[in-house]
Amino acid sequence: MTTHIVAGLTVEVEGEGAAIVCVHGLGGSSNTWTPVMAALQGHRIVRIDLPGSGRSPARSSADPGELNIASMADAVQAVCRELDITRATFLGHSMGTIVCQHIATQRPALVAGLALFGPLVCPPDAGRAGILARADKAATGGAAAMQDIADAIVG
Repeated sequence: MTTHIVAGLTVEVEGEGAAIVCVHGLGGSSNTWTPVMAALQGHRIVRIDLPGSGRSPARSSADPGELNIASMADAVQAVCRELDITRATFLGHSMGTIVCQHIATQRPALVAGLALFGPLVCPPDAGRAGILARADKAATGGAAAMQDIADAIVG
């Protein structure tokens, strides 16, 4: 495995073969995918720390503006461009499933397939306020806010 800074983000690349791009969920990092690495052997595995997650800064060079699903999708696509990935299978977890679906709608020729783990559906009305509040806190509060969110979820 080699670690690179690509499009301003920390990216781990391992193996050779067809590309698999791994996109973690809110509060995750490239380490989210460690337990499944053995099953992905025989592929070029690209694990990205999304903007504001893991070892990546809150803003990427691909999109230094607002942090949202569209900007995260742009950042992932910038990593693909810089690594000369023209077609890949995208693995997404939780919020990462939304990022992957966004990429699939924007650049269908880039997406060979999607594997979505714990995909999100529209939350019930009763849960929306809390989810939106956590998302706002994550977008504006940096690493300390992410820790607070994780602590609240884990209890």
